[in-house]
This record gives sequence, C-alpha cells and structure tokens, in this order.
Amino acid sequence: MRNRTIGAVLGGIGLVLVPAAAFGIDAMSASEAGQGDTDRLTLADQTRDRDQDCDGTCDGDGDGDGYRGRGGMMSRPGDGTAALDLVDGDLSDEDAEALAFMVEEEKLAHDLYVAFGDEWDLRVFDMIASAEAHHQEAVASLLDAYGLDDPTEGNDVGEFDDDGLQDLYDTLLAQGLGSEVEALTVGALVEETDIADLRERATDEESIDLLFSRLETASANHLDAFVVNLDRLDVAYEPEVLTDDDLADLADGTRGGGRMGGHHRAGDCLQDS
Repeated sequence: MRNRTIGAVLGGIGLVLVPAAAFGIDAMSASEAGQGDTDRLTLADQTRDRDQDCDGTCDGDGDGDGYRGRGGMMSRPGDGTAALDLVDGDLSDEDAEALAFMVEEEKLAHDLYVAFGDEWDLRVFDMIASAEAHHQEAVASLLDAYGLDDPTEGNDVGEFDDDGLQDLYDTLLAQGLGSEVEALTVGALVEETDIADLRERATDEESIDLLFSRLETASANHLDAFVVNLDRLDVAYEPEVLTDDDLADLADGTRGGGRMGGHHRAGDCLQDS
C-alpha cells in the first residue's frame, strides 16, 4: 500500500453517502440456508472447499495446520506442498523486504478490522480479522524459517515499523470509524490493495510464491465479502487500485462466474438481493 492508496481513500471513499443505519438493517443478516445465525457473506468457487460457516473468509477447507487457504495457508507439514517445506537457502534482499512488508500489511488489515468490528458490531469484520491473524502468522512463520526478523513483533495494535503503513493505518482508521459504509469500503480498499501489492512482489522463490498465491486467493474472497455487504446496502463499490476488469476476473475466480455484489445463489451463503 502506497501513497496512491491514501489519495484514493481521501478522494474516493468520502463520496459514499448512504449509511447502513438508514436502511434499518445490519449488513450481516442471518442465513436462510439452514445455517442458523450464520451470516451470508460471500461465495467461494463451486469447485473449491470453503468454510462451512460461510463466515466471509472462505479461504479454504480449514484442514491445514492452523492456517487457511487451499489445503491450508501453509498446508500440512511434510505433504510436499507446504510453503515451509519449500524453504531453501537464503533469500534475496528484495524477497526478504517483500515478506517484511506483507507481514505488516496483514497486521494492518487485522488491526483495522478489529477496530471496525468493535465500533460497528458487524460480523464480517470479526471473521475476516480472525483470518488476517492466520495470514500474519503464516508470513511470520516464513520469516522465521529464513532466519529473518519479524517487524510486527513487539508492536502494539496500530503500530507499524513502516512509516507509509503507519500513515495509511491512521488515515484508514479515521475513515472507517465515520460510518458502517465507510468501514466496509475501507475493507474492500484494503483487500484490493493487498492483492496489488502481492502481485507487485511476485517472485520465483517457491516458498514465497506459494504463500503469496494463497494470500491473494484469501484477499479475493475477503474483497468479495465486503463488496457483497456494500451491494446489499445499495452501495456500488468502485475499485480504487485494481481495474474494473481485475474486479470482474476476481469475481469469476471467487464465485465461478458472476459480478461481485450481483446475483447470489440461494443455499450457498448468499441469496438473491
């Protein structure tokens, strides 16, 4: 996340005018698909296992070793696919910096979502914050495997070593505390920027490539969750970092087709709006 994102926040999110309270509803209504009080948040690809509770993370089947993602964020140890199993030798300075940046960016998302969950009592933030904690731990584990320092270690909530991320957190926190819609819009912006940053830091290093690929998949699902919640409040999310085509492609991958925030399948976390 860079200054372009801060500019997007100041110049774009403020245009959203419709507060959730005006509709007299919580953006997280109970599921009508036999899930009890489970929230309808997002829909993962029909061919991919997803979280049973449809909690908005939809990062995978949850069978991994404490991490999420396709087969687990880091996957099972010793199965030949885990990111930790692919650790081999030293990293380039560029890859080391990428891991250090991304672990802080995952912390930024987590800390923001915890604050927004506390302020607005929206389950989407609580559930995705939990996922972001797993993602931060996954990146930190890879840093440790390479013998690198974790810049998040010892920092309190909302504290970051990277000055740009610190400024961004402060800006987004103030923005998201303005209203429920602002908070959901900030969430979507964080996730699309996370995707862009992961892509920008693409590498041939197998361990990082595997982890970053799964982080991107998770961010696409989180982005979908926020966009769906905004859509149900009749607020159309306009991407600030990715393109409209990027957003459409992510929706195809997340739902197996269809526009983010558009028609939702009954019995699969979401229903027709």
